[in-house]
Amino acid sequence: MKTIATILCFFLLIHCSYAAVRTVISNAGHGWSVASNWSASGVPQDGDIVLIPAGISITVKSNIYNTFPNLTIRVYGTLHFAPGGKLDLGTASSINIYTTGLITSTGSPSSVITIGGVNKYRGSNDGTIVGPAYADNYSGASPNGFGQGILPVKFQSFYVKSNTKRQALLSWIVSDEDQIANYSIEKSNDGRNWKLMSKQPAKNTNQPQNSYADIDSFMLTGNNYYRIFATGFNGELFYSATEMIAERNTKIFSVYPNPVSSQLHLNIDKTSIQAPFTVTIYTMNSIKADQFRFETFPSKIELNISHLPKGTYRVTLNDAAGTKQDQTIVVY
Repeated sequence: MKTIATILCFFLLIHCSYAAVRTVISNAGHGWSVASNWSASGVPQDGDIVLIPAGISITVKSNIYNTFPNLTIRVYGTLHFAPGGKLDLGTASSINIYTTGLITSTGSPSSVITIGGVNKYRGSNDGTIVGPAYADNYSGASPNGFGQGILPVKFQSFYVKSNTKRQALLSWIVSDEDQIANYSIEKSNDGRNWKLMSKQPAKNTNQPQNSYADIDSFMLTGNNYYRIFATGFNGELFYSATEMIAERNTKIFSVYPNPVSSQLHLNIDKTSIQAPFTVTIYTMNSIKADQFRFETFPSKIELNISHLPKGTYRVTLNDAAGTKQDQTIVVY
């Protein structure tokens, strides 16, 4: 099933890569149906992203489509309908009206928006639709075809894989992130108890999709679970799926005693690492607390950590070959 889902996601991304972004630049002549009113030039077609910028209007003056294209329409300005103006859209279409956006008509019920054959807007029957509001295949029918708020961000993909340095490489692609402030990456060793790993601001560009990436250099031995939640400007949270990869490498070093108060001892498997190597101690917020460098393997390794405040830390060993592994300690 996972293979099938991956294949479907692959073809979805290919399809989206060919989607054009059509931005309204003029409202001359017959409005929507005039190619030169759009940048890039051309009347929006199936799969396109339609942007109506703030302060700009575009008028629908006739029945534009008979092919039911799937369009993603983002209204920051005004989408206006003349009598008989009609947008018949496919089931995968969506319309987001932002806080500066409006849908208006000249007072005729013949002004219509349909999605998947369902009337979402009928001119004078529905009046002016003021943002924030949205319509898609799952919203109601006219006069309740538009719901309040904005459609949530969509996680188009989320992948996690490991590299030869025993790091987890995270990558994800999102669309419809206009109302998203930031992304938080969470990590768990059991899929139930989660800790914040890092945070990134949302790009909020006018691109149909944005890509993100992150690296976890502190994989745990065993299962490593990852998920992302997007935080909206209004505080709403939207979660990705959960991904898991396993780190099955045997431990290349151990620490004792643990908990520890002053002197920390390390036992190292000298056959698994290459000198020189460093031992770095991090707080649980990934702030470096101390670091020790060894050019060769000493007969024993004893670290003085008496200056560290009480708390939980990560002890990380890095060698000349790029090997990295860590252990958690408690200082009391």
